Amino acid sequence: MRYAELIKSPNDPKQYQYLLLTNGLAVLLVHQADSEKSAAALTINVGHFDDPAEREGLAHFLEHMLFLGSANYAEAGDFQQFISEHGGSHNAWTGTEHSHFYFDIEHHSFNDGLARFADMFSAPLFTASYVEKERQSIEAEFSMKLKDDSRRIYQVHKESINPAHPFAKFSVGNAETLADLPNDSLQHAVSRFYQEQYSASRMTLCLVGNQPLAELAKLATEHFAALPAHLPAKPPLTTPLYLAEHQTIQLNIQPHKSSSRLVVSFALPDIQPWYRYKLVSFVAHLLGDEGEHSLLAYLKSRELVNQLSAGGGIDGSNYKDFTVAFELTAAGRAHYRDIVAALYSKLRLLTESPFPNELFLERQRLLNWSFEFYEPTTALQTAGDLSLNMQHYPVEDIIFGDYRMELPPETLYQQLLGYFRSDNMRLMLVADDVRTNREARWYHTPYSVEQLTPSWLAQLAQQPIKPALRLPEPNPYLQTELALLPTSAHMASAKQLYAEQALSIWYKADTDFQTPKGHIFLQLTLPNSSQTIRQLAACRLWVELVLDRFNEKLYAATTAGLNYYLHVHRQGISIQTAGLTANQLQLLADILKQLPDPNFSEQRFIELKQQLCRHWENSSKNKPVARLFSQLSALLQPLNPELTLLQTTLSELTFADFQQFQQQLLQQQHLEALLVGNWPESTALRLKQLLQHWQQQQASSGQALPLRQHSITNLGPVWLESAPEGQSDHALVIYLAAQEKTAEQMACFMLANHVMSPRYFHQLRTEQQLGYLVGTGYVPINTLPGLAFYVQSPNYTAAQLYEATVEFFRAFLQQVHQLKNDEFYVFKQGLLAQLAERDTSLNARAKRLWLALGQGDYEFSLTQQIQLALQALNKQSFIDFLEKLLAADYDVLFLATDPAPLHSYVKTLTRNELAEKLTAQIAFDSMQNSG
Repeated sequence: MRYAELIKSPNDPKQYQYLLLTNGLAVLLVHQADSEKSAAALTINVGHFDDPAEREGLAHFLEHMLFLGSANYAEAGDFQQFISEHGGSHNAWTGTEHSHFYFDIEHHSFNDGLARFADMFSAPLFTASYVEKERQSIEAEFSMKLKDDSRRIYQVHKESINPAHPFAKFSVGNAETLADLPNDSLQHAVSRFYQEQYSASRMTLCLVGNQPLAELAKLATEHFAALPAHLPAKPPLTTPLYLAEHQTIQLNIQPHKSSSRLVVSFALPDIQPWYRYKLVSFVAHLLGDEGEHSLLAYLKSRELVNQLSAGGGIDGSNYKDFTVAFELTAAGRAHYRDIVAALYSKLRLLTESPFPNELFLERQRLLNWSFEFYEPTTALQTAGDLSLNMQHYPVEDIIFGDYRMELPPETLYQQLLGYFRSDNMRLMLVADDVRTNREARWYHTPYSVEQLTPSWLAQLAQQPIKPALRLPEPNPYLQTELALLPTSAHMASAKQLYAEQALSIWYKADTDFQTPKGHIFLQLTLPNSSQTIRQLAACRLWVELVLDRFNEKLYAATTAGLNYYLHVHRQGISIQTAGLTANQLQLLADILKQLPDPNFSEQRFIELKQQLCRHWENSSKNKPVARLFSQLSALLQPLNPELTLLQTTLSELTFADFQQFQQQLLQQQHLEALLVGNWPESTALRLKQLLQHWQQQQASSGQALPLRQHSITNLGPVWLESAPEGQSDHALVIYLAAQEKTAEQMACFMLANHVMSPRYFHQLRTEQQLGYLVGTGYVPINTLPGLAFYVQSPNYTAAQLYEATVEFFRAFLQQVHQLKNDEFYVFKQGLLAQLAERDTSLNARAKRLWLALGQGDYEFSLTQQIQLALQALNKQSFIDFLEKLLAADYDVLFLATDPAPLHSYVKTLTRNELAEKLTAQIAFDSMQNSG
């Protein structure tokens, strides 16, 4: 064993210990005294790049198989069920060069959880029956993503690079690539791949918990020292991603969902050796600037683009694509080469300007503050982040590496800019109308490849600097000093600082997290935003136009540790600001000052209306389960209609209609605000003055409005068929709602989900292979607790999914009747552990308090009430609840892509028939209440 010191934040109370086990496994132990759970994460330097040529997708398949039984825990699903029942969660993913596994669990079960976790890696079984089942699961996952544009475009990228580079491999796999070969079964192949690739020397493990470091070290040694250690570290990747013929090309790609995007990419080498300088992200900041005199501002002024982002792209151990992506207007689609020319003009400006030292120091200062005032994370987040960092950083920088930002040598800056050349460029044009002559394998993406002409490339290289383009100015929102409230200022709970008919303000000074940050939430209830579908559609466009106008003027705030959000809620709009408290109130004042300004140009109205309509129209191509959940939300929340209806309505809206709408929008407004964080009460009083002054300047104020909502109570079992166009997959969503909003009902619904979720997944997904997307969820709608079951399948109809679920309900009820008291106690304790989790960050706390206000929980005690109800719940009462919930005549809504089973007792309704019944139910309830 060996030890090393890690650089950590002065605000980080956790204790760390790095050690190397005798088998070569690097382990980081983290003692977090106040952690709610214990967590573990293991990362291995094996990914789809390591797939054998004849078995593409094998690394991904192995990731799945590791969860399906090991020598000491042979039952498939044991790990998942154990983790879930003891208040935890788990997951895994396979990337290009790494695979990552993680879980968390209540502290006293950590030892048993680690025993199962370690056994997965040291002695997996690869049982033949589950090899076949999981092959079908991989096929279902692949089928579900056939129309996913990110994967479709990714495949075109793979086919246009050096075929010898492992990036060209098909990463996911399917039934074809994972088929048995004449002399080599998949079972043998996955076992051999495990033996040839999985070794402790390629793994990094992080354990986090409230246990002392000595105890964590004992757990690591006891469970992981036996991991196989027979392989050396992997050799570095040396094959180039691109050869000369793969540069200076343009890929023209037809998307599945309507789109118009241009992506310009430049090939960089491995950038990991430069991590100390964060130079690539700094250049991305300069190119992605959205303020005045930026590239985006120039292109928007010419009506060529709506959005720009810089710095993305694939990256790995010997390559990095630096991309600049543009969301195009119709004019931009026609003149996309002008956009590329403008980009080269901005690159010329960077190249010929001195290194922008002041701008770099601004970014450095913000990153230093993020480290100095390090905010807590959950044990699971900590374990996952650090396990990954161990693969990339030296020991001392496992924590600090993400924050280290040293002033780079001028030569390195110029070297980096030297890669942004026209002969080192690729273009990708993603649009509905591009000409194509090829079809990508696996995902059938239509595309074409064309060579960029030498004359145009030479012209780009000589682009002059456009006078409209400049580097950003020093940031007016950035403060040089930060101050923390004294801990004595901390408030145990939020209090209502001000309450009048048209304005309510809540305030909580919070010093728990020792961070100079805060959050302001502001809800504007606007009756004229939501009385009709037309108003709802117009309001969403109005928010898009407001954000578009704010973008240039307020962009500096977003680069100074401040963020702002505007979005539509069911009765108006919400504004949120977050980040460093310095100048945040000024940011809100700037937002409110510009909010009533009605001067939108007709051209921007047309462009953003088209963009929003296209986005909404694309929702019809979402996966079936997502569409069914959207339909459920629209049925029960009339002020949250389906996007396709909004799209049809908005497409008919004229500019004159819109102008009339916005003139009335802010009338009769009611404000509710919440201030949480590093704020003295004097700031809360300034907020009150700001909001009062703003209200006085508006046409009129009003009062809070009751929510319009629907309930399925007394409807009985109803089947609603809704077949999405162009979808081959079948899907079923089953929604069961409580009949009353009480803490007791919430506790029962939460516990039902807690107990049923891993079993439903195991039965329908792992055992029966009915689909890849299978699960349950606690889904409260209109603050009423509810439970949803969902399945999406490429091979089984909704009727078959229904039959399988009903059979699961029957079997589950039989199992529950056989439940022992101590088993029931374990279930309750697992859920109680989740409910008892404290806020892990100021952001989480602020959102929880704001959500509580939205639910009318003004005492902020609902979670505590649910905990008390759960503690009081006995086994027989829970069984009685389940018998009623899963009874044949319970009020349940089946949303499906196919007709109901012929022999089913459920009644089938059309969308309009169901909507009428829900509306009639509201009227009946109103009469009953008034009587």
